[in-house]
Amino acid sequence: MGMIKKTLFAGLFLCSASALGLSQAAGEEPIRIGVISSLSGPFAQLGEDSVDGVKIALEEVGYQIGGREIQLFIEDDGADPSTAIEKARALVNRDKVQLILGPLSGSAGQAVKDSADEWPNTTIVVAGAAAEDITMRGIKPNVFRTSYTGAQPTFPLGDYAYKQGYRNVAIVAEDYAFPYAQVGGFMSTFCSLGGKVPKKFWVPIGTSDFSSIFPQLSGVDAVFVALGGTDAVNFIQQMDGFGLIGKVKILGGTVTVDATQLASVGELLDGVVSASIMSGQIDTPAFKTLDEKFRSKRDRAPSLFTENYYRAAKWSLLALDNMGGKIEDQDTFRTKLQQTSFAAPASWVSFDQYHNVVTDVYLNQVKNVDGEWLNVPIRTYSTVGQFWNFDPKEYQAAPSYNRDLPACP
Repeated sequence: MGMIKKTLFAGLFLCSASALGLSQAAGEEPIRIGVISSLSGPFAQLGEDSVDGVKIALEEVGYQIGGREIQLFIEDDGADPSTAIEKARALVNRDKVQLILGPLSGSAGQAVKDSADEWPNTTIVVAGAAAEDITMRGIKPNVFRTSYTGAQPTFPLGDYAYKQGYRNVAIVAEDYAFPYAQVGGFMSTFCSLGGKVPKKFWVPIGTSDFSSIFPQLSGVDAVFVALGGTDAVNFIQQMDGFGLIGKVKILGGTVTVDATQLASVGELLDGVVSASIMSGQIDTPAFKTLDEKFRSKRDRAPSLFTENYYRAAKWSLLALDNMGGKIEDQDTFRTKLQQTSFAAPASWVSFDQYHNVVTDVYLNQVKNVDGEWLNVPIRTYSTVGQFWNFDPKEYQAAPSYNRDLPACP
C-alpha cells in the first residue's frame, strides 16, 4: 500500500464482476464509487488504513450490490483542501462516480462540503474528516458524515480531566479545523467546570521540530495533544528526548493515540487516556470480524480510519441494498442512507437530523495486552451526538471553534 500516491484504478483496486463469477444486471451500468483519502504526506499511513477499510467492506459483498458490479476509483488529496476539491471534480466529471467516500483530513472535508453544490447528482459520505461545520452549520442535502465531529469524543475527556484533579492544561495541536474542534470540545467541558488553559501551541501540519514547546510546559498538570500521523510520533519521541514522558501527563486527542501511532510509540504512551469513537478492545461480532480481516492484511490492529472508512462503505452498501442498488435515484438513496442504522465495528450508529453520526464514545487507556499496545476502554458513553449535552440551536448559533475560541473564563 505504500506505493499508493496518485489516482488508482482498474487492476489494483477494481474487482470485475466477471472475475468474481457474478452476472451484471441486464442493461445496467456498474455502480461507481470514489474514495478520497490522504495517501501522501504526514497522514499517509492513516490514508492507507482508510483504503483498506473500504476494500474490506466491498470484499464482503463481492464488489457487487443488487446484482450490479461495483467499480472503485481512489484519489489522494495529500490532506490539502484545494487538492481535495480537484480530486472530487475528477471523480465526478471524469469517472462519473455516483458516491464519494471521504476525505480524511478535516480541512479537506470542509472544502469538499463547501463545494458540494457543484455535484448535486453525487452523494458525499464524509468518512474521516471531523471539522465541525461539515454537519454543524450550512447543512448540504448531498453530504453525510459517518465518522464524527472533532468535539464529539473530546467533550467527555474535558470532564474526565477535571475530575482527575487537573486544573491547568496546556494545548498542543495542529493549526486547522479538526484540531480546533477537538480542542473546542475538550475546553467546553473542562473550562465550564473551572479548569484553565494557560498555554496553546498551534503548529502546522508536517511540523518536525517541537523543541521550542517543551521548556514551556512547566507548571501545567497535563498537556492535551491533538496531533496526527507522523506529527504525533515526532512529538512523543521528542517529548521523551526532553525527559518529560512520565513527568508531564498526556491527554490524547482522537488521532494522537490511535492504533497507527501505538504501533510506533506505544511504550511511550503507556497509561495515557484519550477520547475516541474507536477502541482497541470492543466485544462485538462486527469489531472482531474487522479486527481479524485487517490483521490478516497488515498484521496489526485496525486504526480509527480503517473503521471509519469501513463504516462509511458499509453504511452506503446497506442503503443501496435496501433499494436494489438503484443508485441513480439519488433522492431515494439519501433517504435510505438517513434511515439506516446498524452495528458498525465500533458501536451501533445512526444519523441525526443534520446528517451526522450518533455513535458511542470511548475513554481509552493505553495498555500492553499480550505484548501489543492497545487502547483499552475505561468508560463508554453511549449514543453521543455532535451537540453533547448542549442545546442544538444555541450551539449552532455560537461561533465556530477556532484558534482563540473557546477561551476559558
